[in-house]
Amino acid sequence: MKYILALVLTAAALVFTTFVYAEEFAITKIGALTVNGKYYKQFWYEPTKLTLEGTGSRGANIDIFVDSDITTIKADINDGKWKYTHPVELEKKDHNIKVGSGEKIYSFILTIGVASVPLEALTKGGILPEAGVIIPLLILAGIAGTLIFFGFRHDNKET
Repeated sequence: MKYILALVLTAAALVFTTFVYAEEFAITKIGALTVNGKYYKQFWYEPTKLTLEGTGSRGANIDIFVDSDITTIKADINDGKWKYTHPVELEKKDHNIKVGSGEKIYSFILTIGVASVPLEALTKGGILPEAGVIIPLLILAGIAGTLIFFGFRHDNKET
């Protein structure tokens, strides 16, 4: 009798429950700009009317922060797609954007009013590359130190 009851309860659990699969949370579009889940620290976008689109878990809450404004929307119950349109036009300046669902949060700066990366942003920094300088310098310093150490260390024996 115990086995029949366990079998009936297991069958009922399988019939009356739905499984929720966690889809990948991603931003797919910023306005007409298709990003397809690629994330950078900053995006440049010319129109002042912000629209964000993406995917997430079906029916999940999507939290959207635009500067100090906070809005929560729901992903579609069927396919997990979501779309957010900011209620007012944004000023032409840098805006802090955060979009999150569950444990995953993406944050970036959205520069409104500029169609592409400004020239001065491309030429920032010095003439040395930011990465890959320290290791060659350490190797050169090690070689120089070795040469100096063994160069001054010789025996002056007179024969």
